[in-house]
Formats: sequence, C-alpha cells, structure tokens
Amino acid sequence: LIHFIKSRMYHELLIALRGHPGLIFPEKDGVLRVNKSISELHPCEVVIINQLLEVASDYMQLYQYINENRYRFDSAMYLSALYEGVDNALEPYRQTLVTLEYEILEHAGAQLSLLQHRLIPHRPVLRALVHLLKEIEEEQPVGCMILDKVYKASSSGVEGVGTALKKVLSELNKVLYKQLLAWLLQGSLYDPFQEFFIVKDSKADDSILIMGEEGERTRSKSGSYQLKLELVPSHISPNLAEKIFFIGESIQLFESDRRVESQGAVLREKEAEFYQELSRLRDKEMFEVQEFASFVDRIREAVSSHLHNLVMVEADLKSELTTVWNIFLLGRGELSHTFISLAEDRLGKPPSITSQNDANQAWRSSMQLVLSHSEEDTLLQKVRLVIGEEKKECWEQLTIQYAVSWPLHLVITPGAISKYNKIFSLLLLMRRSSNALNSMWTQMMTKGRQEDDRCVGWTPQVWQTRLHMAFLIANIQSYVLSDVLESQKSNFLKKLEETRSFETIKEAHEQFLIDVSTQIFLQNPKILKLLKDLLNATLILVRCASYNIQEASQLCVELNQKAMLLLQLLTSMRQKVEGGNHLAQLLLRLDFNRFFSANKKIAEVKPKETT
Repeated sequence: LIHFIKSRMYHELLIALRGHPGLIFPEKDGVLRVNKSISELHPCEVVIINQLLEVASDYMQLYQYINENRYRFDSAMYLSALYEGVDNALEPYRQTLVTLEYEILEHAGAQLSLLQHRLIPHRPVLRALVHLLKEIEEEQPVGCMILDKVYKASSSGVEGVGTALKKVLSELNKVLYKQLLAWLLQGSLYDPFQEFFIVKDSKADDSILIMGEEGERTRSKSGSYQLKLELVPSHISPNLAEKIFFIGESIQLFESDRRVESQGAVLREKEAEFYQELSRLRDKEMFEVQEFASFVDRIREAVSSHLHNLVMVEADLKSELTTVWNIFLLGRGELSHTFISLAEDRLGKPPSITSQNDANQAWRSSMQLVLSHSEEDTLLQKVRLVIGEEKKECWEQLTIQYAVSWPLHLVITPGAISKYNKIFSLLLLMRRSSNALNSMWTQMMTKGRQEDDRCVGWTPQVWQTRLHMAFLIANIQSYVLSDVLESQKSNFLKKLEETRSFETIKEAHEQFLIDVSTQIFLQNPKILKLLKDLLNATLILVRCASYNIQEASQLCVELNQKAMLLLQLLTSMRQKVEGGNHLAQLLLRLDFNRFFSANKKIAEVKPKETT
C-alpha cells in the first residue's frame, strides 16, 4: 500500500513539476508546496519535495510568461524571440521529466533521491530565466536592448545558466540578422515595432530635389534615417554600427531613385554571395563579432568602391560642386553683383505676393546678362529662389532651392544644402554691404564739390566711417573668400583625388562644410550676431547718408563701436581657442599694425554696448 501511495505521489509530483498544481501539491501565491494535511510523508521527504517544488514554481512562472506573450499579434519581434528562446532553454528540463517518468514506471522502487539528483541541477537555470524575465518586465527595454541584456547575462559562470541563455540569445540573434539582412543588402528598414538601432527620421526636412537627365525636377523617394547609438547592443561597437548605417543608407539612397539601366547595380553579382555569408552567420549558435565585422567591412568596401566610381567618374562630382560653389559661395562674383543690383530695391522690404516672383525674375535677368546660353539653361533647371513669409526684409529670408543631379544627392544631401544656404546668406549680406559702400563713394564723387574740395552734405565723420567700414568689410570678405573658402576647397579637392572610397568623399564634404561654417563664425552666435548687425547697420548708413545727415552721424558712432567690439571679441577668442590660425589670419588683415586697437581704445567700449 505504501509503495502504491508513493507511486501515485511520484506521478502527482511529476505533473506538478510540469507546472500543474493539484490536491497533493497545491499552489499559493505562485508557489507550489506539499499539502500540510498529508501525514504519510516523513518530514525529511517533505523538505526534499518542497525543494523540488521550488523548481516547479519557477517553471510554472516561465510557462505562464511564455503562454501569455509568445503568440500575441501585437508582440514585438524581440519579445517574441525572447519567449521562443526561453521555451527552447526549458527543453532539457522537460526532457529530464520525461526520462524520470519512464524510469519510475520501469522501476517501482525508485527513490525520491533520484528526482532530487536529476532535477536540482536545473534549479539555477530556471531561477536565472525567471530573474531575467522579471527584470525585462520591470525595465521594459526596447528591441535591441533586450538582446543586449540577454547577451550580458549569458556570460554567467554558473553551470548550465550560460548554455541556457545562449539558446535564448540564438533566437534573438535571428531577429537581428533578419533586420541586418534587409538593411545591408537592400537598404530596406524592416522594423514594424521600432526596435532596430536605425530609425526613420520623422523630423527631417523634405527630401532633396533631383534633376533628371532630361531636366525634370523630382523629389527623392528616399527616406531620411538616423543611427541611435543608445539602441546599439554593447557587443556591436559604435564604429561597426556607423559602418552598418552607412552601407544601408547608401544603398537606400541609390536604389530608391535608381534609373532603369542601373537597377540593383550597387552590389551587383556579389549580392548572392553576401546573402549566403550572412545566412551562414545567422545559423551559428553564437554571434561571432569579429567574423561579422569582417563581413560588414567587405560589404562596405564593395558599396563604397562602386559608388565612388559612380559619383566621381560617371556623374562628375567635381563639376557639380563647381556649380554649387558658384551659386552658394558666390564663385561667380559678376553674377551675384548683377543680381544684387537688380533686386536690391525689390527685396529690401517685407515679402508680398509678388516678392518671390520678383526675386526669380531678377535672377533670370542677371543670368541672361552674365552667363552663356548653356550655363543659363543649366542653372534655370537647377536653381530656384525661395523667400519666407516672416515680417522682415526679403533679403534676410532668401534661400536657394537646388536640384542636385542624380546620383550626387548621395553626397550633396538636404543637410548639406541647408548648410550651404546659411553660408550663402552671410556671404550675400557681405557682398550687399560692400556694394552699398562702393555706391556711396560714387555718390560722393558725383554730387559736385565745393571750393574747399569737400562733398556737399557729408561731414568728415561720415567720410571717415565709410572708409573705415569699407576697409573692414573688404578685409573680412578677403579673409572669407581667400583664407577660408579657397583654402578649404583646395584641401577638399585634394582629398577627392587621393581617395577611392565613397565613404571618405561623403565625410570629406561634410567636414568641408563644418570647417567653413566654423571659420566664418556660423557656429559662434555672439560673433555672428555682431557681424550681421555691423553689416546691416552699414546698409542703413548708406541709405541715411543721402537724406538724413543727423541720423547718419549717430549711425557712425554706433558702427565704430560695433567695429571696435568685433575686434575685441576676435582678439579675446584668439587667446582662448587653441589652433585658431584662421582667427590670427583675420586679425592680421583687420588690425595688422594695431592701429585701430591702439587709437580707438577698445578696452573702453562698455559691455552694455554689445547688444
């Protein structure tokens, strides 16, 4: 009878160990225990069985987690893979239960110690899995961060725990490889639940304009993406993540706007080879970081080499850059001078219904006067002037909409066009101020002279201020055009000659824009504001000098103060910034013999006059 009772008890115990409580082993608050009303068991047996039931309690929790989340339609990919992996990690435990049931049925005299010997080794594994799932449930990491958490936990030195977690990791890696395959080989983002470390940039500006072979202007079909380093798993280095991002972004930009004759041309015949290699890596039990990094490098080299040939040889990037620089960096000085002359009066007031049309009409007229027919046709297709709708001068909100030749939009991106427009805005203001001062001198010379050989109406103060401002602006322009733009263009073109990598070309162009923006103070709000105020005040002085000499005299004082303050700020910045060679060049031009700083007593300019 006792053997029969124990046989039935073992049967109930095996069922409980599969996570199903009963009368003998009831469940309370998620924990299985021996029913206290059973008196046939020795106290030592109760202790041993309760130890085994702790394993059963952990399994029951895991089983419930899996059933509740594994097959939900709204469950994210990494969470589904997590529960699939946990289920796989539980298979050895279930197999042990099957073996034990077989042995108990075969041998009627099986002892409780046999169950203890076989099942207790599973206890740390199930405990670790429960702890992992609770931690993920509490912290709610997103996507790849689940993979990162499991990867870190899999380094456990506890026997069996590392092996079990590597099975979980294997399922998570399958999801990662699926996303990597779509991104690396097709430039496609497969991420329905926003879990990948590359995301679509919803805040990005409108896609860039592309000019086709027949002159048609279309919007790029490509999306704008960004790399979120905070979502990159710790075993993938930031450098490797940058390479992954570059490959997919380049293929995506190319393929989304590809022409019929070049479809699928980025990876060409190597795509099948890369697919097989990535599939082989995916099927491995562990994520081999070094092997994967080597694989990414091979794809990057293939993509970079092909795109380099495409943009440098077939699309002639240098020619396109020359056009861009002629427009945005005022490389064709006669064109910008003519445009300013034609549009100065029209754009010197807040925008109206006709302002944008007036600006484009002036632009077309200036091209007709300056350029050849072929150059004019090219720029008419590529360039369109756009004026904002704010209640300020049209000049202050004038930007250029530029249609980039395909596939050079891979290099001249919307972000690059935005930076070019900021540079253009400052250069245009300088050129307008310089032109205005030259016009003022012409007026002085043509209004007639008195017997004392002085121009009618203008005081010596106005004469001296005009001369001072002309000197200052001419040297700032010379610094910007020669010391900054020509120098940086030369460095950039030299890099283009030396490299065979598209990635290097793209980085060099971005660095070119950063260096130019920094050296003309677009990254320094204080100096930029003071410089723009100085240039705008110069324009006001020229307008006032003809009809309000008193106001012009007041402006002369203000301009001299601003000029001295600018020198003071530049000198102070030169002393604080290491490697500020460009500042030294500008100061050398402006105050080469310290005439202004010595005679105008910069130190006496009060701080309140900076506003």
